[in-house]
Amino acid sequence: MAKALTEQEIASFREELCRAATQLFAERGYEGVTMRTLAKKVGCSPMTPYRYFESKEEIFAVVRAAAFERLATACEKATNEAANELAAAQATSFAYLDFAMREPHAYRIMFELAQPDDAAYPDLANAVEKSRQFMLGPLEGMIEQGILQGDPALLSYVFWAGIHGVIVLQLSGKLEEEIDINTLFVTMLQTLGQGAKGPNFDKMAALGGPSDNLASVG
Repeated sequence: MAKALTEQEIASFREELCRAATQLFAERGYEGVTMRTLAKKVGCSPMTPYRYFESKEEIFAVVRAAAFERLATACEKATNEAANELAAAQATSFAYLDFAMREPHAYRIMFELAQPDDAAYPDLANAVEKSRQFMLGPLEGMIEQGILQGDPALLSYVFWAGIHGVIVLQLSGKLEEEIDINTLFVTMLQTLGQGAKGPNFDKMAALGGPSDNLASVG
């Protein structure tokens, strides 16, 4: 008779499978990861992973949820340390960039297109929304103060698209050597900000831009 596993043992093996999935994703891509290759990676029988997860999709949903939670934590810290909404938006943007550069494989997994809809996994959907709210909050504050103008939800996606675009170009090696990612990132934020500026934009921007008070990403 097999020994009953403790909750800690179950959680530990689930984490091991998630780490293996991330490593295999980096080597083979999403389609190259199967439950059988995961079993081989962690040194167990082909059927053992099914005792802990229903499918590969569920494993990656857990991996993605954990990554979005880490991103949300980084953005929350940046927001809490900011002096005002503009500084919060800038700091959150750079916290997002820093996370992607520190955890490139996790970031790729977070936005892997071949995976099922986030809504199928409530924990994942909640983590995605939590991270997005840290981008939305400062924008709402800036709109209220006349720094920016427009629909906050729409603008959050506009800035998210810009941030994500710069990161994808960097991670895919599409930036030419003479293009510094930090300079590109700041220019992108400033350009989008100018496009949505409100009546108080120039007054607040004069207090200091992103390149003045944010550490660069190595």
